[in-house]
Amino acid sequence: MNQRIASWLSNLRLHDSPTFHHSIRVGHWARRIAAELNLSPEQTEKLVLGCTLHDIGKIFVPKSILRKSSALTRNEWALMKQHPIRGNDFLRNEGITDEDVIGAVLYHHERPDGAGYPFGLTAGDIPFCARICSILDAFDSMVSDRSYRKSISFADAKVELWKNRNQQFDPYYLTVFLQMSESHFFELYHAHEF
Repeated sequence: MNQRIASWLSNLRLHDSPTFHHSIRVGHWARRIAAELNLSPEQTEKLVLGCTLHDIGKIFVPKSILRKSSALTRNEWALMKQHPIRGNDFLRNEGITDEDVIGAVLYHHERPDGAGYPFGLTAGDIPFCARICSILDAFDSMVSDRSYRKSISFADAKVELWKNRNQQFDPYYLTVFLQMSESHFFELYHAHEF
C-alpha cells in the first residue's frame, strides 16, 4: 500500500475508528473472495483497494452521525447516503481514476433490484467490484457491533444475506462468498486484532 493511501486510511481511523476497522476487514474479505474467484493479480489488487476504500467518503460525514446510537433523522440519512459520492469525488481529486476501484466506492450501496443508492442502478449496470463489495460490506456490518446495534452470528448473517439475494445482492458472488470455508470467517474475526 502506498503512502498516500495509508495516509487516507489513517485519517479515516482518526475520524471514526470503527469505520476504519470495518474497511480493513472488508479489504481482507476482498482478497479472500478474489482467490475463490481466481481473479488475476491485477483484478485482485483493484478489488482489494476498492473494498478497503469503499467508505473513505465517511471522512466527510460528521462524527455525530457516524456514532449515533439511535435512528438517523431524514437529514442525517441524506448526509450519510452521500458518502459514496463524496468518496468518489475525493479519490478522483487525488488522482485515482481506475474504474474498478472507483466503482467499488461509488456503487457499493447499489442493489440489483434498483432500490439502492446513490443512483438506483440495477443488476447489469453495477460494476463487479461493487457487487462483491456490497456483500462483504453487509456481512461485516452485521457480524460487528455498531453504535446503534449489537452484532449477529455468522450463521444469522449468512441467512440474512441469502434472503436478500437477487434483490440486494448479486446471487453468483453471494453463492461464492457463502461457500467459502468456515475457517476464513473465524480466522478473520478471532485471530486478528484490528
